[in-house]
Amino acid sequence: MKGFKVLDEGLYNQYGFQYELGKTYYLNGELKWAKNGFHFCKRPEDTLRYIEYPDSKIDMVEVIGEGDIVEYEDEYYDFYDMYASSIMTFLRIVPREEYIKNIIDSNNQFRVKRLIELLKLEKDEINMIKDKYKNQLDFTINYYQNEEYLLSRRKKSL
Repeated sequence: MKGFKVLDEGLYNQYGFQYELGKTYYLNGELKWAKNGFHFCKRPEDTLRYIEYPDSKIDMVEVIGEGDIVEYEDEYYDFYDMYASSIMTFLRIVPREEYIKNIIDSNNQFRVKRLIELLKLEKDEINMIKDKYKNQLDFTINYYQNEEYLLSRRKKSL
């Protein structure tokens, strides 16, 4: 099953382990969501939930999850199609421009709102959203992309 995984820049996970593109990794132990497994999401914007700060330097990676796979859904926060697998292959780093453009071009405002809420966007990226969605997402942009909000998210994480 193809999906996306977000890692710290340089392909590091939160524990300091560095993955390599083109390699396949196998799980040691029992597969269990949020405990043990290779976690990934069907849509790139959903992976942004796992970055530490909205302005974190990240690598968005296209992956294939195989072997045993468990699905997790967080209905409270509207996160669906999240998975953990016992085998994962790291295919490629998806360039920021590519995944952002794909989300914006999806014609799905919910996906675009998730992007706006979870990642600090550049001015040209915000302008792409404004051009495509006209005034429909201005409130979301103004709220989640202002410096005060971004700073408050950083302070809460410290």
